[in-house]
Amino acid sequence: MKTWKKVGLGTVALVSVAVLAACGGSKSSSSRNPQLELTTDISTLDSATLTDTYSGEITGNTQEGLTRVNNKNVAVNAFAKSIKESSDGLTYTITLRDGLKWSDGSSLTAKDFIYAWQRAINPATGSAYAYLLSDAGHIKNAAEINSGKIKDLNQLGAVAKGNVITVTLTQPVPYFKFLLAEPVFYPVQKAAVDKYGKQYGTSSAKTVYSGPFIFKKNAGWTGTNESFSLVKNPNYYDKKDVKSKEIDFQVVKNPNTAVQLYKSGKLDETPIASPDLYAANKDYNGGKDYVPLKEATTAYIEYNQSGKGTSNPTAAKALQNQDIREAINLATNRKDIVSQFYPGSTPATGFVPANMAKTSTGEDFSKYAAQPYTYDVAKAKELWTKGLKEIGATKVNLTYTTDADKPVAKQTADYLQTSLAKALPGLTITEKIVPFQQRLKDSQTQNFDMVLTLWGGDYAEPSTFLNLFLPTSGQNDGKVNNPAYVAAFNKAATLPDVLDDAARNADYKDAEKALYEESSFNPVYFRTTPSLKNPDLKGLTFHGTGLNYDLKSVYIKK
Repeated sequence: MKTWKKVGLGTVALVSVAVLAACGGSKSSSSRNPQLELTTDISTLDSATLTDTYSGEITGNTQEGLTRVNNKNVAVNAFAKSIKESSDGLTYTITLRDGLKWSDGSSLTAKDFIYAWQRAINPATGSAYAYLLSDAGHIKNAAEINSGKIKDLNQLGAVAKGNVITVTLTQPVPYFKFLLAEPVFYPVQKAAVDKYGKQYGTSSAKTVYSGPFIFKKNAGWTGTNESFSLVKNPNYYDKKDVKSKEIDFQVVKNPNTAVQLYKSGKLDETPIASPDLYAANKDYNGGKDYVPLKEATTAYIEYNQSGKGTSNPTAAKALQNQDIREAINLATNRKDIVSQFYPGSTPATGFVPANMAKTSTGEDFSKYAAQPYTYDVAKAKELWTKGLKEIGATKVNLTYTTDADKPVAKQTADYLQTSLAKALPGLTITEKIVPFQQRLKDSQTQNFDMVLTLWGGDYAEPSTFLNLFLPTSGQNDGKVNNPAYVAAFNKAATLPDVLDDAARNADYKDAEKALYEESSFNPVYFRTTPSLKNPDLKGLTFHGTGLNYDLKSVYIKK
């Protein structure tokens, strides 16, 4: 999901939604398929277990939810014919459209949604996004089922009768319609899961689809190949509004290669996010192709505070020490990192990024809740020395994990390796450069010391970031343990504050403050991605949160 429109509350969504259109252009166009890229391999087509942006992009265009976020930031009905909310906000009655079908032609029913939600919340599935049903969605008994306290999946507060789904919540959730657009809420065909078992979603042939596109026969995703094609789903309920008959994808991991493919007309959109590429290409075609994509994304360094999985015992002690974490935060020159490596982005001042949501007074939330994450080497050294004494060490070797898929990630690692060691005597940073998918796995299993993580919001409300470090969150890879933060977030998420804009935002600000004061993590930058886009590529909707690229309306101008 990308964003949410305030329902009965004062908060206004700011999240960036751009229909990527431009005038002019250097490339002639004819009737052809849009040519798009992914910068990293996708990992799964299973909507319950996917965790990365790239898998989400493809799944979000081959599956459909009860709602879909449009180009005006509104969660509009998709498979839902109607959604009725009770006066107390605790019951949603959802009626499906008539005649819905899966891509194999079989009927798509309300039971497919209940099965999908029960499967996602089942702890045996291991869904990292199950918290959207429990912690964010507050569906009755979701948390208890996911924790194993309740074994009977039928106790989940969602039932199907005919073509009607009734959902019972434990408290009001103002953005619930936007959650319904998230992959973890998509329907899943039980027959397909029964047929393929653990292989479900591992290739396009072992998945059944409900969305605007399906994979092209003989040009699908095998689980390892780096090129595939999507074609219009003939059984999609709204196929008349799907503008392209086919969209071709290729994985291009080298950004320099991607730019050359773009200039030769073999790609219709590509990022130019590195400083060199940005400087060399922002004025390409007279600047007519340049598009800055403002994302609701924060890049941050997680510290493994679990006491397990670190590269050495001293590292475990160091990362559990608040003074040492604060020293590293103070020794991180965010402004320099952004200016050298991330053109268009801005230094982070907290967890919730800029340009995502406003407070009830109209102020950007990130500005309202900004914390003083400063660069102060003198104070950093003081706390570093104090922390080393507290753990009984004179030196520490910490491993820094980042992606191998993007050259700028390695450049950032080199910078931190040198700058942090210079600022903090006795610190050695060992780089661990691994493929994107390996970095995700290492993060989830606490197989790291420090890891650079990027999180893109699922909906344009601060909780999409601030719930990540809760003890029950599947995204709390560093095992943050911060009682003041938990108390502040829980206060924001429960009555009466959940229905009071000013009170809720004040609670969120307290949560940001608690994360800052405990140095629970190290926010580095808020991301904007400079890009080139073929002016003849029309209808490509970019969302700052949730599904980054909605392909339903994309086409090449003839």
